[in-house]
This record gives sequence, C-alpha cells and structure tokens, in this order.
Amino acid sequence: MLKNGIKAICISVFLLVSFNGSRGQKDYYTAGVFEIFQFQDSSYSGSEIIKKNLEKYAVAAGVASSHQVDIMVYPEEGLFPVVESVTSIQDVAEDVPDPRTEETIPCDEQDEFQNSPILRNLSCLAKEHKFYVVADLIDMKKCEVQSECNEYNADYCRTSEQECPENDLFFFNTLVAFNRQGTLIARYYKRHLYFEEGISTPRIPKNVYFETDFGKFTGDICFDLFFIEAVEGADRPDVTALSYPTWWYDHTPLMYFATPYQQAWSMTNKVNILAANVHYPRDGSLGSGIYSAVKGALVYTHNPDGRSKLLISNVPISATQIPKDISFDTKFYYIDDDKVTELQGEEPRDFSSECGFNVLGNASSSLIDYRCHQTEVHQYTFIKLNETKGDINICSNKFCCSLNYEAQSMDETFYFGVSGNRLNFYDTYLLGIQACFLARCEPLNGEPCRNFLLKSNTIFETVDIVGSFDTENIYPFVINSEIRLADKDEWNFDGKSHLKYMNLNRKPLLFIGLNGRLYNRDKKLTGSNSKSNAILTRKISLSVFLLPVLCYISLKLQEKFCKEMV
Repeated sequence: MLKNGIKAICISVFLLVSFNGSRGQKDYYTAGVFEIFQFQDSSYSGSEIIKKNLEKYAVAAGVASSHQVDIMVYPEEGLFPVVESVTSIQDVAEDVPDPRTEETIPCDEQDEFQNSPILRNLSCLAKEHKFYVVADLIDMKKCEVQSECNEYNADYCRTSEQECPENDLFFFNTLVAFNRQGTLIARYYKRHLYFEEGISTPRIPKNVYFETDFGKFTGDICFDLFFIEAVEGADRPDVTALSYPTWWYDHTPLMYFATPYQQAWSMTNKVNILAANVHYPRDGSLGSGIYSAVKGALVYTHNPDGRSKLLISNVPISATQIPKDISFDTKFYYIDDDKVTELQGEEPRDFSSECGFNVLGNASSSLIDYRCHQTEVHQYTFIKLNETKGDINICSNKFCCSLNYEAQSMDETFYFGVSGNRLNFYDTYLLGIQACFLARCEPLNGEPCRNFLLKSNTIFETVDIVGSFDTENIYPFVINSEIRLADKDEWNFDGKSHLKYMNLNRKPLLFIGLNGRLYNRDKKLTGSNSKSNAILTRKISLSVFLLPVLCYISLKLQEKFCKEMV
C-alpha cells in the first residue's frame, strides 16, 4: 500500500494538473445517493414491481437534477423484488456489453437493447439529466466454448462444454457506470459474493476505474469492501472516490453496521465514498451516505422507517484536503410514493433498544421491524466496566489493547472487549482481525456482551484506546446512541494505534473502538453453513416475468424520464 503522505502528494499534483484548467477554480462536485425502499407488493407481477422501482429511480433523478448533481449512485440490486423463494435469475438479467471493446449508448439504440430495458433506462437517466449514473444489475452471459480464451471473455469462456453451466448461462452481480451522454463507460463483476445463489464470480477479477470530468473513480459492490482487493483498488494515487452500490446487512458488533463501516473505510483508505444501500429493515438492510476521507460523513441516513431517501452533498475533488471556502450544501429528501419531502434538521431515529436475531428471533411481517445479524464474539476477552473511571488492559493472541475512560455515571452495562484471533464469518471465511472496542451490551445465556444494544444514556467524558496492531489497515469507530456517528471534532485517530475521544456535545456514547484488518491472514473456507444460507441469502424471484411487457413499460418510462421530475 502507498503511504498516505505519498498518496496525498500524488493526488495534489494530479488535481492541479487535471482540474485547474478544465474546471477553473471549482474544486468540488455534487453527488447524490439513493436509498430505496423497494415496492414489493406480491400481488403485482414481476414486471410491475420493476416498473414501480424504476419510477422511484426516476423521481430521485429528477430531484437530484434540480440541484445540478454531477453523479448519482443507486443501490445493489435495487430494482428487484425480495421474496422467500428462488425461481429464475434469467428473468431479470440483461446482457451488459463490455465498454472496453465497444462504445454503446443504450438509450439511443432501441433495437439493439430492446431486451435490456434496465440498461436502456439507466442510460436515459444519465443522458436526460446530464449526470453520471452508477447502478447495479445482473449481467447474463452465454458460455463460449473456444480453444483459447482471452482477457475480454475469460469470465464466461471455457475450453470444453463440460465446464459450462447446465443452462449454458453465467450470471454476474454487476456494477455499471454511464457518463453524461448516457454512454456505458464501466462494467464490474462482484468478486466476493454474499450467499448469492446462482451468481458466478469472475475468473479474472479486476478493479474497475472510470474517468469523470471531476476525477477518477473506482467501484465495488457490498461484501467486496471486506477484502484486500478493494483496498488495493482505492490505493492508486489518481483515485479520489469510490462508487459503492450495496445491499448491506447490519451485524454486531456495531463496527459492522453500514454507515459506521462506510465512514471508517473512507477515512482509513483515504478515498471519498458515495454509498447507496437498499432499505429493508426486517433483514438489517439500511444505511447510506456520502463521505469525505478527511471530514467523515457529509450526509448520511440510518433509520428503519420504511422510506426511500435521496442524499445530496458537494464533495471535495481531493480526498486528502478540504477546500478552504467550500459549502457542502447537504440535502436530505424523502421520496415517498405520492410526494417528495425535504428533511430539515437531524434525521429522527425509530430504533428499539434491541435488534439481534439472537435475542428477538425473526422479524414480524412488518417491513420496518428492524433486525440485526451477529458475527461471533466468543474469541474476544471481555471485562465489564464497574466504575465511572478506570484503566483496563487486555491481551489476546499476542495483541494487546488498553482502555482509559471517565464517565459521568455507570448505571448501564458496558464491556471492553479485545481479540487478536481470526473471525470465522459464517463458515465461509476466516478473516484476519485485531480489534478492541468499548460497547453498550449485556450478557446473554451466561456469556458476556452478546446482546448489543442500540440505545445508551451514559455520558463518557473521555475515552482513550491504544492497541499494539500488526497492520496499518485500522478502522476507527465512534458511535453515539441510536446509531448516530459522533462528530469528527470529538475524536482523533493517529492512524497507528491511538484513538482519543472527548465528549464536546454531551451526547451518550454507544460504541467506540478500532478494528484492525490483517488481510494477509484471510482464508476462504470450503464448507458452508446451511442455516446461515437460509437466513441470509438474498433471493431474486419473479413468478411471472413477461419480457415483451417489460419492454413496453420501458418505452413508456423513457417518455416519463424526459419530463422534469420535481
């Protein structure tokens, strides 16, 4: 990895050369991210469901365009219905061209893309509103049997028919990007699947990059952000931003909640992030934001209220410095079925105190009955805080971490936990971890800190955490009650070992810690956990999906896209 100082110098030189001439003195761009609460009425056909969700995309695009947004990011698989059975991915997949070998504007090429209404509509959104669009869909490729495969077809080329799937089709979870003219400029296949039945991984995984008139972007999808390839993709000196469609599942400990993880990843890897998540609270899916690597969250949402949200902010072109006189001019809109409403002030919270499947069981039929998942914590050594101030030192597998704290009271249960052991993630990966955190949590079934709570009334005056990390990939987290990210001026991490917090705003603290990732110790396991698959698999299912009907809908939607949406 490039050292941060070297990267900062390279980025500064790159920005000076690339932007001062073409954009005058403008040193920022305007970004939008859309968190969709999908239309999911099972009495509707699959084509009608996708039509409804495309309409939500279009409304968000119209509002964003009125604020002269330069780039819009939509969630991972945000158009498709969520149901409990698997039918045919083929019904929703489209054939996505390779922009490395052909230039296409699907919006203009009606005949060629008559069977690709999603691609065509995304292209039309970009062209009509004159902004970049990043979104996600399923790419379908027929197995090509050739004596030799090349770098362009290696993901779906095989040298014998026996290597092809039974139906001769490969399906890839795919990020696509379009420029202001609606031209497809990037295609990326997700490398690390999250229990995605029927989806393939690329044979030759590659980071993706695309040029904009305000800098070079990379892109990743959801679970990819857990692994070293995403870090390497963001480490190029000319990359200043990451576009990030995701369908995230909140996991305890809280460092694996969507918005804390997005912010920490942005700041540690020195890259701005535009993160768009699906809103599906009953399975722990919510949390989107726009993040500066220097300042942290510029605007974000994390509330299980069952509403779609559009977030807008000015974003510095540089990932290493904030322009002196910049106004972030953040906007937060609710995109409901019948109206658009701007939120004034701080986003409310609708969390209950508890969220864990391990405590509450499965969610009710209500789509806003929020649940969170659990990663294992038995490998941690925990010590309960008993006094209003103190010092605690814990070592685990040669990794040591110390806590010094002072609180106004200690009427609630807090634990300090430390682990130098690898995390077994649902029997699919062993992840290299060195982590320590202070958390509001309670015992469960006689084991400490198994029920992570979402609310706190405890005011900590100061917290200092110091760890003996063997990695420079260390992610800091400071979270207040009800999953509110603590203001960046209240805490500082030196990037090496020391996280220091001082409570300036008198808000109750919920979680604070450091998560070190030792990527070289990661290991993929060959087994799988069927129970985890049953709980976690995100399934795309359409019982009836008539392609001619969808194509007709697509043409009608294009007429709608050409009107100004406010």
